Amino acid sequence: MNLRTCQAVAIVAVLLAAGCTDPTVAPKSAVTGANIWADPNAYAQYMAKLYAGLVVTSQIGPNDPGDKNGDIKLIDEGTSEFLRLNWYLQELPTDEAVIGWNDPGVPDLNRWQWNSTNTISQAMYYRVYFETVLANEFLRQTTPSLLDSRGVSAALKARIKEYRAEARFLRALAYWVGLDFFGDIPLVTEADPIGGPPPKQVARDSMYRYVVSELQAIADSLPTPNGTITYGRATPATANMLLAELYLNAEVYSGTPHYADALTAASDVITSGLYTL
Repeated sequence: MNLRTCQAVAIVAVLLAAGCTDPTVAPKSAVTGANIWADPNAYAQYMAKLYAGLVVTSQIGPNDPGDKNGDIKLIDEGTSEFLRLNWYLQELPTDEAVIGWNDPGVPDLNRWQWNSTNTISQAMYYRVYFETVLANEFLRQTTPSLLDSRGVSAALKARIKEYRAEARFLRALAYWVGLDFFGDIPLVTEADPIGGPPPKQVARDSMYRYVVSELQAIADSLPTPNGTITYGRATPATANMLLAELYLNAEVYSGTPHYADALTAASDVITSGLYTL
């Protein structure tokens, strides 16, 4: 064995010895699926993430190096916000707005040349399902039996009942955006097991009926307006406004017009006396 070989072997041996002094790897977080719900505040914190899914891009924001912490991948994190993507897809293909940037996907929307590979369109699809997956998991983790097993207080259970209705509303909102943009899309609920078979597409009219039925079912369980306590949260009026949007486009979604129902849902909000312009 020559001198260089001996030196190389010696260096490797030293490095291996140094690297094996402490093989224990510390976890990045002590929070797990088994203990997160032990904290009574976790339920409100989870709901905050659900609402934030409409307006933020991650737990940190788009300034972290490489956007490595973004909720969804594929796209610049700053562009991946739910409402921003929704605005791009609603406005840029019309004559109401033009963005002169050369960001991926934007020029194609301006020129009416987008297709299924458009980055903005794909990111919107991912956002829809990121939101619905979070809502589904909250609903799985807040069943009466699980709350009882954790010793949740009666007062917290009452709040969680509202949270569950809000989670269903946010899921319905996301599915409305999905059926509006993409038509036939998969329907996934809390009843579908994690890691189960891939979800199948449902017809657009079936998704429309599902969203309408969800909004009708939860309207009375949503928190009633109460000053700052419900600021920014979904209320019965919020559900009625989304119903009005769905009914307004019902002929496109289902083949059957529901203009009278749209008027009724909107009038329920206007005549409630709770809101002023």
